Amino acid sequence: MKPGEYKKMSVRTNLLVSLRKLDELSEEIINNVDILDLKDPLNGSIGAWDLQDIKKVIFRFKNQIQISATLGDIFINQKFLIKLKQFDKLNLDYIKFGLLSMNIKNLFDKIKFLGERKFKTKLVCVVFVDISDHFNLVYKKLDLFESCGIKYIMLDTYNKNNGDLLSFCNVSNLDKFISKCKKFDIKIGLAGSLKETHIPLMMKLKPNILGFRSAICKFNKRMSEVDTRKLKKISRYFNLCNNKAIETAGA
Repeated sequence: MKPGEYKKMSVRTNLLVSLRKLDELSEEIINNVDILDLKDPLNGSIGAWDLQDIKKVIFRFKNQIQISATLGDIFINQKFLIKLKQFDKLNLDYIKFGLLSMNIKNLFDKIKFLGERKFKTKLVCVVFVDISDHFNLVYKKLDLFESCGIKYIMLDTYNKNNGDLLSFCNVSNLDKFISKCKKFDIKIGLAGSLKETHIPLMMKLKPNILGFRSAICKFNKRMSEVDTRKLKKISRYFNLCNNKAIETAGA
């Protein structure tokens, strides 16, 4: 598939929002998003929630919404596998793990390990575009992801203070990356300090998921409380862009 060809396809982009603690949850939030992402920014870029709190969310909302949880910023593969097995028992829809390694030469060891094992939960590999050359290395290795059964990739930023996704990846490179992912039947998510103003441009790229945290918070700070008015505004805008994209694809 050539860059841009996938744009002719009809794709509905799912809205993912990250919540950092149990008391941020509400029916109002559940009713305005597609995927609920349990991620604690106080514990790192993709900091993990406490297992007991994850279980409470699953017990209460499993039948209402898709639920994702992050494993945490784990660099050691053995620790990664132990925690992944724990999370795989929770009945989540998605488990997000970071493509992180102590040595760039071993960057893809996690992917190879996963190719040797089976998990019941959908696994989402988070690729940090602000870590030197990770984006380009992953682009060249998408066949490895496909052969190891990794069907979801999310592009994100590791250091939230250094800029958003577009500070590190221009639209042309994102287009090429998404096009190649589609070729391997890999679903793609975009995140990384995305703002409301990014939605129309990002939607034109037809990702499967767009992820937000800071944009739904007071003062646009990811550590601040969720502002449900901002969330509802983004949700309405998001759905409007989604509908227009689908209509255009079907024209």
